[in-house]
Amino acid sequence: MKVDLRTPPSHPVSEMVEFARKCEEAGFYACGFNDSQLYFRDTYVVSSHVLAATDSLVVHPALTCPGPRHSSVIASAARTAQEAGPGRFEVWLGRGDAAASTIGRAPLTLRETRQAVSEIKRAMAGEWGIWGDSHVHLHHSEGPPPPVFLAGRGPKVLGIAGELCDGALLAISPDVASVAQASRWVADGAAKAGRDAADVELVLEVRTMIRETRRLAHRTHAPKLLPNLVRADAQEWLVARGIDYDLAPIAERLREGWAAMQRLAPSASHPYDWAAAEEIADAAIPPELQAAAGDTMAVLGDPDYVAQRYLELQALGVKRVYLYANLSFQWPEEERRAFGEVIGPALARAAG
Repeated sequence: MKVDLRTPPSHPVSEMVEFARKCEEAGFYACGFNDSQLYFRDTYVVSSHVLAATDSLVVHPALTCPGPRHSSVIASAARTAQEAGPGRFEVWLGRGDAAASTIGRAPLTLRETRQAVSEIKRAMAGEWGIWGDSHVHLHHSEGPPPPVFLAGRGPKVLGIAGELCDGALLAISPDVASVAQASRWVADGAAKAGRDAADVELVLEVRTMIRETRRLAHRTHAPKLLPNLVRADAQEWLVARGIDYDLAPIAERLREGWAAMQRLAPSASHPYDWAAAEEIADAAIPPELQAAAGDTMAVLGDPDYVAQRYLELQALGVKRVYLYANLSFQWPEEERRAFGEVIGPALARAAG
């Protein structure tokens, strides 16, 4: 099973290159560099430097949104980055999260998503007249274009991935039923276009937090729980996950914690100081709820526990995983080290 590591480009480019080299040494298949222009270094600049400094590591943005970046800009940047590591660059697209919201834009509609995917693929293939002028095309479009992946969690977006893309990132729960359903949605899209579903590479996103103990992993993940536990339907959210826990006695603590979390810049989803976010969430959410709810959202634990969970995915036939470590402004160092020392070797032994 191939494993990619979410690697936010939150450090100087030279440091990103060195960390990527360590990821390659640890045995990761790829690094995914976030594309959020106000939070991180430019993903295509970082990717080009990393490709030039590594030998086998695959590199991709995670994720590029065709909202802030025009489709022609993405096509040109991707073709340029590809030159630094031929055959080792992929284009991963999303409908828009922080890259769009931080500049006041909404996520792409389904129609806009379909159009952007088509334009990017056609431009990278060297087609003429995509944007109306029949005398214009992407000049540097020689050779095979990089593959295009689309991230999604529902039938419509994953259907577009199956219909138009080379791959799909399944942003879903890593359980048998969810993976099977998402795979069918991709296959349905492929069938609609007369394509073989086997030609669409599937990557399963697995939110993962690795620490010395499961308790520490649950605590580190706790900031991700607060937004869900202060929702109007938070009690129903727990019930839907099979968790029997009365939130009423701690409702005020949760609200106060969420208010404090929102004061951490730049956002509650991307706090600069994750340690401060942990303290807030740990004070607001009892440990037993951190564990019960956290385990429904992510794979949280020590290296041996996480290795076992990844082995289960490999046994189910999952061929590629995107290891999504939550922290945005700190290195995913614990995950990198655990993969190199425990998880990667365990997967290799099991594969024979």
